[in-house]
Amino acid sequence: MRWLLLALLLLMAPAALAQTSIEELNQAIKQAEQLRQQRLAAAHEAEARIKQLGAEVQRKLRELDAIGRDITRLENEKRELTKTIAGLEDQVSATEKEIARLEDRLDRLKSRMTKLVEKLYRERAGRYLPLLRAETFTDLLMRAGWVQYLGASDVKLVETLTSLVHELQAARERLLRLVEELSRKKAEREERIAALEKKKAQYQRVLAELKKQKASEEVKVVELNKAAEQLEKQMQELAAQLEAEKKRLEEERRRQEAEARAAGRMPVFDVPRELIGRLLFPVPGGRIVSPFGADNNTWQVIAAGQDYAPVRAAAAGQVYAAAYYANYGWTVIILHSDNLLTRYVNLQEPLVRTGDIVEQGQIIGYLGGSAMIPPNEMWFSVLVSKGKRLVSVDPSSYY
Repeated sequence: MRWLLLALLLLMAPAALAQTSIEELNQAIKQAEQLRQQRLAAAHEAEARIKQLGAEVQRKLRELDAIGRDITRLENEKRELTKTIAGLEDQVSATEKEIARLEDRLDRLKSRMTKLVEKLYRERAGRYLPLLRAETFTDLLMRAGWVQYLGASDVKLVETLTSLVHELQAARERLLRLVEELSRKKAEREERIAALEKKKAQYQRVLAELKKQKASEEVKVVELNKAAEQLEKQMQELAAQLEAEKKRLEEERRRQEAEARAAGRMPVFDVPRELIGRLLFPVPGGRIVSPFGADNNTWQVIAAGQDYAPVRAAAAGQVYAAAYYANYGWTVIILHSDNLLTRYVNLQEPLVRTGDIVEQGQIIGYLGGSAMIPPNEMWFSVLVSKGKRLVSVDPSSYY
């Protein structure tokens, strides 16, 4: 029971240096770092969305360019068709005028011939009296030939005009069919242009929305990065406060220890080596960066060659206590004899538990569990009992 209380007192000794303000500052730094990481993660996600939106915008722009080229091509085709249709309609109009002119001439010729026939009918034989007045047979033949020529000429003219009218009407029908075909093609172009214009308008709306989303994400990224910078600045301020608080606490601890030494409450003396034999240096490849007694310290500061280095038991014994403190990490105490212990501060979760038997050199854990001690350093203490008190001794005397 006496040693249990003693071990608890040893574990509480470094914790007594921790003030509520240090824990609060560490907690504030941790929360600020979590928030900063969240802001940075959100910023990275927003940047990924910006990249995706940018690619989508470029794709829509390419599609809009393709639609624009199609519209331009169809508009050109439409203009060419309109021009061709207008030319054909002019030809149709000219043909219709020519048909009308020939039909009018044909009608007049037919009317004239009809009147001539009617007149001949009325006059009957009187129409041919000039033939009877011929003085010679030759004259008679000439007069009769002219009458026949005039009749045959009129008939031939009628036939020629009628044929021309038919040809012109056929040409007019061909032109009208061609105009109809071209008009159909023109209507198809107009429908396709209207559909493309509708699609273009839809793409433009989508593009505008994508650009709006992209701009919103860009603003979000700026705000998140700004928030992360502010949190980093806040962390630096908190870290500075933490260091100042540590320094104040360290100075206070040294002052109290100096007062205790001056009052004779903390005697330091050598312990006979035969109690435990030679101690093994607890950090392989490490070195002492602050010796026992420097700045009135009651421990030895050992620095490893790298962060999170392994820690080994300085001598064989039994793990008497293992406990965690927020600012100091895990602290392990090993009992080597009835009146001698070693203490290891700034461990991660140890590989041993209370009650375990350890051999000299056995790895008991790794550095880096403290919030205030660097991850490559360890506070190492050797404590012995004298009477009813525990006192610290210089570990270097036993390596």
